Amino acid sequence: MDTSTERDRLERVLRGQQALVDQVHQWLQEEQKQDDVLRAVILSSRRDAVARIRGLDPDRIYSLATIRGLCIKHRLRFLDAGLFKGPLPPQAVHAVKQLEQKAEAPLSSFKIMAPAERFRLCDSEADPLLFVPIGHDRYYLVHKWGRDLSALRSVAYWSFRTPANLVATVLALAFLMAMLVPNALLVPGAEAPFWNGKRLLFMGWSTIVLAAFTSFGWLAFFGQFSDRAWNSRYFNA
Repeated sequence: MDTSTERDRLERVLRGQQALVDQVHQWLQEEQKQDDVLRAVILSSRRDAVARIRGLDPDRIYSLATIRGLCIKHRLRFLDAGLFKGPLPPQAVHAVKQLEQKAEAPLSSFKIMAPAERFRLCDSEADPLLFVPIGHDRYYLVHKWGRDLSALRSVAYWSFRTPANLVATVLALAFLMAMLVPNALLVPGAEAPFWNGKRLLFMGWSTIVLAAFTSFGWLAFFGQFSDRAWNSRYFNA
């Protein structure tokens, strides 16, 4: 067979493969542009627009009351996605694109539930959850990324849920301090009862000292209780 003929055939094959590669590359570029546009829409969302979506998974629908309760329990925020600071992973964008296929119109309103630092710091590794409003104070969970929420978080922030929780914490710590002080340091004599006037006075003094330090620390670092800060846009909350 003529060598030039074989070369021509091989060149046609190579040109066809290159054309396919170019076409795939163009598709990927167009897909990336669409993802960038959708990511910008999500991260600029600051309005409430009800989404009309068909065939929603009922296990991913949550009421505002449920979201509020979890935010208070774990000291999280539930704010517009436009206030979120940090990267939006490709998986979240893909989940939104899949959800838009079931929607009557492009989605334009998004909410994110996350710790307060995710709305301030780009390098936080906390765990955001992306929602879309579907009406009647209900929200659909689109995607979650980051680390799983630690069960210890609700315990660590229990004192910050309400004023009553903080007062109970101060009283419990003062009571614990009064219990740990040896009786010999408060009253002379081995026959003195454990609970006596001086121990009660020490507990009162401990309560005042702890309350003072707590008030200073609260005003300096926290500012609001979780039952009010869960949907606050202010950082000192």
